[in-house]
Amino acid sequence: MLYSINVERIWLNQVAVMSCGIQNLTRLTLYSCMNLRCLFSSCTVSSFVRLQHIMIVKCPVLEELIVVDNQEEMKNNIVTFPQLQSLRMSDLEKFTSFCTGDLDNLEFPSLKELGISGCPEFMARCKRTTNILTERVFPNLEELKVDAKYIGTNKYLFFEDLLCKLKYLFVELVDEPTIVSLDDFLQRLHTMKVLQIQGYGGRSPKEKVENGMAVEISEANNCYHLENILIRESSVTNNLVILRVKGCDRLVNLVPSSTSFQNLTNLVVFSCERLKIVLTSSIAKSLVRLRYMKIKSCVMITEIVLVDDVVAKDEVITFRELKELKLLDLKSLTSFCSGNCAFKFPSLEILVVDDCPDMKIFSEGNLSTPKLHEVQRRSEARWAWKGDLNTTIQKVIFPMVAGVWSDDSGLEEDDNTEKEDGQGSDH
Repeated sequence: MLYSINVERIWLNQVAVMSCGIQNLTRLTLYSCMNLRCLFSSCTVSSFVRLQHIMIVKCPVLEELIVVDNQEEMKNNIVTFPQLQSLRMSDLEKFTSFCTGDLDNLEFPSLKELGISGCPEFMARCKRTTNILTERVFPNLEELKVDAKYIGTNKYLFFEDLLCKLKYLFVELVDEPTIVSLDDFLQRLHTMKVLQIQGYGGRSPKEKVENGMAVEISEANNCYHLENILIRESSVTNNLVILRVKGCDRLVNLVPSSTSFQNLTNLVVFSCERLKIVLTSSIAKSLVRLRYMKIKSCVMITEIVLVDDVVAKDEVITFRELKELKLLDLKSLTSFCSGNCAFKFPSLEILVVDDCPDMKIFSEGNLSTPKLHEVQRRSEARWAWKGDLNTTIQKVIFPMVAGVWSDDSGLEEDDNTEKEDGQGSDH
C-alpha cells in the first residue's frame, strides 16, 4: 500500500520497474496520493503481468491509469492486464480514462470486479464515448459497483453486452436526490444474483445466492421520490428469493398490490418510517416459499397483510413454508391482519412479538398454527403460551399494568434465554 506519496509518477521507466522487482507484484493500493497524475506508463505497464488487484482511493489529480509516452508505438500494441481480477476506483475527481487515447488497445481479460465511485469526469466521458464500458474491454466482468445516477437514469452508459453477464451489482446512492426503483434493473439484468442499492453507511456483506436473485435496498433516504421500490408489476419478481428493505423513510408501499413473489424465501422490512402497507392479501397468497419474515421499526404499519378486493371473503391464505416470523417495535400495529381472511401457518415454529403496544389480536379470521406452541417476548427473554395464538396475544403478551407485564393465572412460561436474532437465517 502506498499512502500519501508526493510524486506525479511512481515508476518513471522500465529500468526503475525491473530494479525493484515489481514484476512480482500482485496487489497495489494507493490512498490519498495528492499529486499522483498517472499510475503506469505505456513503457512500464507490460511488466505488471502478475498484478491481480488494484485499489485507488482519494487521489484528487489522478487523470488516467496508463499514460502513453509514444502514441505511434501504442498503435500496434494491445495493453493487457492478464491476471487482474479486481479494479476499484473511488473519489478520483480528475480521473478521465483508463488509458491515453483510444481504448481499442486496452483489455482486461480476467477482470471480474469493477468499482467506479466518485469519478465524475470519467463517467461524463463515458456518456460521450461508446467503446469504454463494453464486453470487449471487460469480457468476464461479474461484479460492478457504480453511483446510482449513472446506471439508474442512463441505460446506455453500461451496454447490454456488459451487463448481461453480471452476477452482482452494488449501486451506491450519492448525496444528491436520486430516483431509483427496481424497474430500472430487473428487466435488464437477467443473470443477476445480487442487487444492492444502498446509501451512506448501508454496505452489507456480499450475499451468496445459488438460484434466483437477492435484492437489498437500504439507507435510501436521499431518494426523494422512492415511494415504491417497484412501480410496475413484473413477472421478474418471481426470480427474487431474498428481499430486504431498510432505512427507506420515504417508502409508502413496497410493490403494486398484485405483485407475485412465488420464490421469495426471506423478507425483511426495517426502519421505514412512512411505510403503511407491507403485503396485500393477493401478494401474501403468492408467498408459497417464504420461510423467514421480519418486520421491525416501521411506526405507521397497522397490519402486515391488508385484505384487498381481489381475495374472496373468507378465503384461506396459507404460508406453507414460513418457519420464523418476527414483529418488532411496531408502535401502530394492531394485528397481523384485521380482515376476514383465514390464515394457515403449517410450518411456523418461531414467533417473536415485541414492543407492539397496540396489538390486541393476531388475526380476526380463522387461524391455524399446528407447530407453534410458544410466543417469544424479546424484552422478557422468555416464552409464553396460553391455549392458542390469538388468546396468547390477547391475554399473555400485551396486558400491562403501570408498564409492567401482568401475570395471568395459568400462563405457561419458562425462563429460557432469548435466542440470537437471526439464528439460522440471514437477517
